[in-house]
Amino acid sequence: MLFIQGTLTATALLAGFLFTSSLSLGQPEKGKTDSSSEEAKLYEAIGMMFAQGSGLGKMQFTDKQVDLILAGMKKGITLGKMPPEFEALQPKVQAIMMEKMQLARQAEQAEMAKVAEENKSKGEQFLALLSKREEVLKDPSGFYYEILRKGEGDSPTMSDTVRLHYHGTLIDGTVFDSSVDRGQPASFPMNGVIKGFSGGLTKTEVGGKIRIYIPSELGYGDNPRPGGKIKPGDTLIFECELLGVN
Repeated sequence: MLFIQGTLTATALLAGFLFTSSLSLGQPEKGKTDSSSEEAKLYEAIGMMFAQGSGLGKMQFTDKQVDLILAGMKKGITLGKMPPEFEALQPKVQAIMMEKMQLARQAEQAEMAKVAEENKSKGEQFLALLSKREEVLKDPSGFYYEILRKGEGDSPTMSDTVRLHYHGTLIDGTVFDSSVDRGQPASFPMNGVIKGFSGGLTKTEVGGKIRIYIPSELGYGDNPRPGGKIKPGDTLIFECELLGVN
């Protein structure tokens, strides 16, 4: 996630641009950029990357405020230093930025909560249909599992470390992680992974294969890793082959 949190570092960075915003508005451009040229696209990309990386796009500025910010940035680049009269505005600018960052966080949290509820609903419908299949069993904790191949070795306990191949997908088939695709088995401590995953592995033995269906509350819940394929409230599916237990 590129959204900058409300730190003084982020505030100071953006404050520098805001200090100069009122210096130059409506300045005529010396030359007209050909937006179709490769060079123009490259420099436009710099601006877009900065806007995304700084979090400005999430801060709910009005169009007029955006124009002021852009004008200040342009003037700041031209001058190369901050005029003394604008340094006195730093406390006010920091207050504005902190307020905008807070609003952005609240909006993002509201959006994530909405996504989580939608995904949980889809997951519940998926698991309800799944539960009608005779070969699919349900653990009392809430995850479902399907034995694909019976093993002959030991079953892991929560104090063990397991070696396995796994293939993780969402209910729409999106692959989010796979040791199978990497061609390299993985090792995990049983007490160091999500509850649905470790619980499912206790249902099989070394040499066995199992498919585990994990509702969000036994997976990553509403707080998966930012920027990953797993979204808030997602139900997860793991197909696992247990290779060893230590």
